[in-house]
Amino acid sequence: RLIRGLIYVALTMTLAWIFFDPLYRLMVAPVRAPLEEFGGELTVRMLLEGLLVKLEIVLVAGVILASPLITYEIWAFIAPGLTSNERRAARPLIPAAMLLFLAGVTMGYFLTGPAVRALLRFIPPETAALLTLNDTILLLLKFYLAFGLGFQLPIVIVLLAKLGLVDSRMLAKRWREAVVIIFVMAAIITPTWDPITLTIAAIPMVLLYMGTIAVVKLIERGDKRRRQRKGDLAG
Repeated sequence: RLIRGLIYVALTMTLAWIFFDPLYRLMVAPVRAPLEEFGGELTVRMLLEGLLVKLEIVLVAGVILASPLITYEIWAFIAPGLTSNERRAARPLIPAAMLLFLAGVTMGYFLTGPAVRALLRFIPPETAALLTLNDTILLLLKFYLAFGLGFQLPIVIVLLAKLGLVDSRMLAKRWREAVVIIFVMAAIITPTWDPITLTIAAIPMVLLYMGTIAVVKLIERGDKRRRQRKGDLAG
């Protein structure tokens, strides 16, 4: 399984290397547009920096493209050790986690432009914005990854509910504390503290939290019906 996963990543990295130019333009587009508005540009300080940036982008893109196949291999390795109930409970969470991760990365991508524009407004007058290419790419990768991981909140809550550590009543009762925690998470994720970007980043997570409460309620009802059926059969 491990060797197959490495082969998948090698193939997708090769694909990303071939189509690097459009991939690079797509990635830096949210930064380039506001940067040009302020008369700035991306710069390279070291001779090997261009190659380093290319390897970073190709590696991350390769892992993302191969993630469905890697996830399957991980599931195929773990599934034989699970009970039928555990497999049934975990099976829908895997594609949901992938979709939520991609949704988080997409949201981070569309928030990058406004965030960069807000930060560039703090540049003093008569000062040029010369951003280092490698530092900018690393910041973007961390930004997108943080949003992708932040959108895994519903998966974590559902797993905790499956383990019996939380329930829908508790989640609904603690919604105020959850909203505060989500806004703190959004403040950590976003590179700018302006209230508009912060609110835009936090609102989808709040909606995901509220939607997860409904999902947990459905899970609880399903578990209750299964227990009732087992009780009827036992009786």
